[in-house]
Amino acid sequence: MKRILVVANDFPYPPTHGAAIDMWARILILTKMGYSVDLLASVREMPDEDRMQAVREHVGNLWVVPRRCGLRSILSLVPFQVRSRIDLQNVALGEHYDAALLEAEYVAAFLHNPAARHTKLILRIHNEQIGYFRELAEGSDNLLKKLYYYSESFKFRSFSPKVRRKCDYLWFISDSERKDYVRRNPQNDRKSSFLPTHVDSSTLRPFSASGRKVIFIGSLTITHNTDAVAWYIEKVHPLLRDLDGYSFDIAGRTAGQPIPELKHLIEPYHNVSLTENPVTLDSIYASAAVFVNPVIRGAGFKVKLIQALQEGMPVVTTSMGVEGTGFKDSIHLLVADTAQEFADCVRKLLIEPNLAESLVRNAQAFLTERYDMKTNMKKTLSEILSMSN
Repeated sequence: MKRILVVANDFPYPPTHGAAIDMWARILILTKMGYSVDLLASVREMPDEDRMQAVREHVGNLWVVPRRCGLRSILSLVPFQVRSRIDLQNVALGEHYDAALLEAEYVAAFLHNPAARHTKLILRIHNEQIGYFRELAEGSDNLLKKLYYYSESFKFRSFSPKVRRKCDYLWFISDSERKDYVRRNPQNDRKSSFLPTHVDSSTLRPFSASGRKVIFIGSLTITHNTDAVAWYIEKVHPLLRDLDGYSFDIAGRTAGQPIPELKHLIEPYHNVSLTENPVTLDSIYASAAVFVNPVIRGAGFKVKLIQALQEGMPVVTTSMGVEGTGFKDSIHLLVADTAQEFADCVRKLLIEPNLAESLVRNAQAFLTERYDMKTNMKKTLSEILSMSN
């Protein structure tokens, strides 16, 4: 049996935010395909035993490594997101792997682990880190955060190309980012593949929205998401207050971090609610009529949008929020970039269920055609593993 090690930049369970959803789906698919999968995860805070046990039911060996968050990690010439995970290089795995799947450049310290020397290395590219951190910097009002984000963007400018050269295969979550990378690095065309986040067509939920609740679900530790929520509440939400029964629900992971700014922002509104660290998302989706993705800045692929469409939710998003997905305005979802346009689109979906249902049906057909991770992985894994040492 072929052995695969997944090196995760965070603990992938429960899969309640974009990166975790993507990683957890990949682990489950690999095991269903008959591979023996081990997991090495770098975490900010240790998961509880229930979450550890849930993961152990699907993997062979599990190692969880705390990150270093001291001053030395910040001052290093290596990106902080990489340096804080440096202990990945010291974990004694004691196993031979046919392939190691690195979930983002953040786990690049694993490249110095002895287990990486004689195996095929696959890099999962969730974001183009240079642009991702630059966008965070430009969107931050906090001087220290701005300096940190610009520093990370600068450090990744030289660091990312080195990591990509060392890896045998690159799995891009965004096809537009893959195309841009290959255009600039044509010599790496053969090792670069588009691997979208997974959609299981058998689990797609039909449109069944009722009521007038609008939801946003996403990690609340990411500035892009909290900025998006703030923009919606301040600019869009007031334009919908005349709709009987309308409300807005925010849900997402906080990973133990306080979010006082967001709580202060929603405090004056009786029809805005916040759910922190939901264990499951099913009931949240089931209670809502429209999903909004009002992201106003941020590079990278938006897994939360895909998840919402899987759940049968009609979506309103900004142009930034749909980049790299392949979805088309007015065919699969509605796209709007000003507050008034965004509110008009939300209103339209709330009062025109036939339109909402049509968009969901079209989007799910597109997902079924393009977003089958199992099929996409088979195309490259057979080649990778047949060449493994």
